[in-house]
Amino acid sequence: MSTPCRLPARVLSNQRAGADTYWLEIDAPPIAQAAVPGQFVMIGFGLGRLDAPFLPRPFSVGWRGDDGRIGLLVRRFGTGTHRLAALRPGDEVLLLGPLGRGFRWEQDSPLICIAGGVGLAPFLFMAPEAIRHGATVEILYGERTGDRVFDPQLVEKLTGIQPRLYTEDGSRGQIGRVIDGIERGRRIQLFGCGPTPMLRALERLAREEDLPLQVSVEEHMGCGIGTCQGCVVRSVAGEWIKSCTEGPVFRREELSWRD
Repeated sequence: MSTPCRLPARVLSNQRAGADTYWLEIDAPPIAQAAVPGQFVMIGFGLGRLDAPFLPRPFSVGWRGDDGRIGLLVRRFGTGTHRLAALRPGDEVLLLGPLGRGFRWEQDSPLICIAGGVGLAPFLFMAPEAIRHGATVEILYGERTGDRVFDPQLVEKLTGIQPRLYTEDGSRGQIGRVIDGIERGRRIQLFGCGPTPMLRALERLAREEDLPLQVSVEEHMGCGIGTCQGCVVRSVAGEWIKSCTEGPVFRREELSWRD
C-alpha cells in the first residue's frame, strides 16, 4: 500500500452531471500515480478560511488521468458537499491520500460492479483499470429517481462501458432495484458500493449463489487515518474495525451482516 501524501491541489473543472451531482477534476499527480481502485482521499480547505466545513470529507478516487488529474463524484447533501459543489476552476483544496484498502480481482470470471447512487464513483476508476488488464467488466447502476442519474455518456467516456441503468421510479433505464439486474447461475465476481441496505441485499445474494463479493462501505469519516474511530464496522469476529484503514473495501466474509 502506498504512503499517503498531503498536498494543496488546484481544481481544474467542475461540471454538473445530474441533480445535485457534480464531477470534479483536480490536479493531483502524486495521488493519481499512487492510487488503486477503491481507495479514497480526504478533501478539505485547511485553516486559511475558517468557514464550514472544518473537517475534511472522504471521497472515492473516481478516476485518474495520465496527466495527473483525479476525478471525484460529489453529491450535495450538507454544508461540506455544497461548498465542494460550488468550487470553480483555479480554486485550491487540501488533499490527503490515497487512503485505505482497494479492490482486488481475478481474471478468470466477469467482474460485475453494483453501484447505488454515488457508490458509482470507485467503479469509474476500477472498470478501465480491470479492462486494461484483460478482465471483462459490467456496471449495474441504480438510483431512486431518474433526475439523480449521473450522466451515462460521461460514464461511458470515463470507463468505455455503457452502464445498465435502474431507477426505482422507472423514469430512466429499467424499473426496479439495481440488485434485480444480477443474473443468477453465473460464475461471476461481485463488487458493491452504495447504501448499507443495498450492500446487505447484495451479500445475501452472494451467499445464496456462493459468489465472491467485495464491498466498499460508506461510513462517516472524520480523519481518514484511524484516529477518530468514527467509521467503525463490526467484523465477523465481533470486533469493531476501522473502515478507513482496514477498508473501506472488505470481502463479505470479513464483516458481520447482522449489525
